[in-house]
Amino acid sequence: MSDDADYLWDKSGDDPEVAGLERLLGGFAHQAPLRAPPPRRRRAAFIAVSVVVVAAAVVIAVLLVRRGDERGVQLAAVDGGAAPDGFGFQVSGGAALCDGAAAHAGSAGTLRVGGWLETEVGATAVVQVADIGEVRLKPGSRLRLVGTGPGEHRLELAHGRLSARVTAPPRLFVVDTPVAAAVDLGCAYDMEVDDAGQTHLRVTSGAVSLEGHGQASWVPWGHEVIAVPGRGPGTPVRSDAPAVLRDALARFDAGEGGGWSRSPLGIVVDEAGGQDAVTLWNLLTRTAGADRAAVFARLDEVAIRPEWVLEEDVLAAQPQALESWRESLEGTWNLGP
Repeated sequence: MSDDADYLWDKSGDDPEVAGLERLLGGFAHQAPLRAPPPRRRRAAFIAVSVVVVAAAVVIAVLLVRRGDERGVQLAAVDGGAAPDGFGFQVSGGAALCDGAAAHAGSAGTLRVGGWLETEVGATAVVQVADIGEVRLKPGSRLRLVGTGPGEHRLELAHGRLSARVTAPPRLFVVDTPVAAAVDLGCAYDMEVDDAGQTHLRVTSGAVSLEGHGQASWVPWGHEVIAVPGRGPGTPVRSDAPAVLRDALARFDAGEGGGWSRSPLGIVVDEAGGQDAVTLWNLLTRTAGADRAAVFARLDEVAIRPEWVLEEDVLAAQPQALESWRESLEGTWNLGP
């Protein structure tokens, strides 16, 4: 290394260019005295304190995580935990049978997994569904407890009527019928399985997904739907819909076609208004081609469609587009009390 290369560091040697820069910039030089660097022992102490602080933070974090985990386990046990012995019930107004054993009015019992509860004429049984709600089994009905656990509580209504009211995360509570499964989305509803094996569902709060035969009907409060053996869930309709709309939907669900002006679907599209957005949205997955385009046009006319939900995606029945549109409409449908 040459001597002039040392000028920049200790001013030894000769470097005219650096010296010229010093003369030009000298007026900006720092004039205050520099503080001496702290002794090494202070730095060591600082490092030691830092290590202690970091270690303490890690310990606190671990404790918080463990506490959170414990709290999460406790919440899981409360929010839908299994009832190990089954579901408790109480009978009123008459007699009932639980696995063949008589239960008279005013008596209580436990419906165990796999067991059947049958109410006689005039009798009602209130069944406690773990800690998430209750099912009121009406007279002349037959109910089975299929299973219960942290991930799902499942009942089966073979025939008769019930009213369910639960407060739980979506899809935790399910009631099977001979033709469909009512998957609770946090709600209250009335259900009947009639002598013909049809399932009638009417939602009074929240929403239910009625599923079966590869078909799902999204049914929010104020709407109802019928599931028919061999066909599965039909198209939901509002409970106060006019007869002309109900009749057209029943004929459409039964597979009746015809010229557009006289077809059931044509009548539904012509009669549907803003209050029938639920019906129109459900029809998007039950139609194709020009029929789906007609349903889309009517729904787009009477309901809000987010700008990110594209027409071509809806017409292609892309699940994400359909779900996004449904979610945006939930506020306008109002899921009820």
